[in-house]
Amino acid sequence: MTRIPAAAAALILLLSTSACVGAAPASPPPMGGPALAAYFDCVRDGGVAISAHRAVSAMDQPENSLAAILATGRAIPGAILELDAVLTRDGRLVLMHDETMDRTTTGQGRVADLTLAQVKAARLKASNGALTAAAPPTLAEALDAAGRVGAIASLDLKPADGATTVDLARAVIDQVRRSGAQNRVILITYNDADARAVAALAPEMMISAGLDGVEDLDGLNPAQILAWTGTREERPALWSALRQAGVEVQFGTLGAEGRRRDDRYAADGDVSEYRDLVRQGVTVIATDTPLAVQSVLGAEVAKAATCRRPR
Repeated sequence: MTRIPAAAAALILLLSTSACVGAAPASPPPMGGPALAAYFDCVRDGGVAISAHRAVSAMDQPENSLAAILATGRAIPGAILELDAVLTRDGRLVLMHDETMDRTTTGQGRVADLTLAQVKAARLKASNGALTAAAPPTLAEALDAAGRVGAIASLDLKPADGATTVDLARAVIDQVRRSGAQNRVILITYNDADARAVAALAPEMMISAGLDGVEDLDGLNPAQILAWTGTREERPALWSALRQAGVEVQFGTLGAEGRRRDDRYAADGDVSEYRDLVRQGVTVIATDTPLAVQSVLGAEVAKAATCRRPR
């Protein structure tokens, strides 16, 4: 397991401080972790949070769009909206899942090679392929929209070639602080080194970290962590161990159309398998069909809605 030496950790902290000059100051986290940590502790006790992949809840919504953010946030109380953040050539943060504009917009080319004005000149395509009048949103616009519907933004960091997750995280963290959204954001990482580095840069924000065992929490503050446990197999023993360590479990039923669990569950017209996941210890279900999850777990979503959220 990779560890960050003390000298490197100090350098990370120093760089994060200099990178945020001029940004709104970070609110000091309460003792034990981010302000949002207590909310997830409450949800873990009998509730469930639904994470909508790319924010979409219906096929007439473009992924990573303001329309999807607003519609899904209004439909599902306390929804988590997974969004993809990437930098343009002129250093502006926009939402885009793919490296290029081609699949989801009328534009073409790599986002990293385009200016914000060029990205904004494109129009988004809905998930069903229909053309819309909407342009890709900036991260600031997306955070504002999520805040208006009481949703939590889970930000997937999409570094361009030659950049690192931590480099992109610095820019994202700066924008989150400028937007005053620290208490309604999750930062997504995929390995232990990135999780520790990003957690050090933003101790007041929740971190999604890929974990295969409780030992992977070494060097992390469990109160700050949501454990991503993949999409492939149910692992109730791991989920139980993580819960005992005070860490909320995330599991994904999303993926390639036809092969994802969302489709397999729906094949017989009965999606009660989502309830089985919660019974086995999952607190956050990441899905391509969030309304289907809500149809089965309405009571658990309502329980989560009673949990107090920080302002």
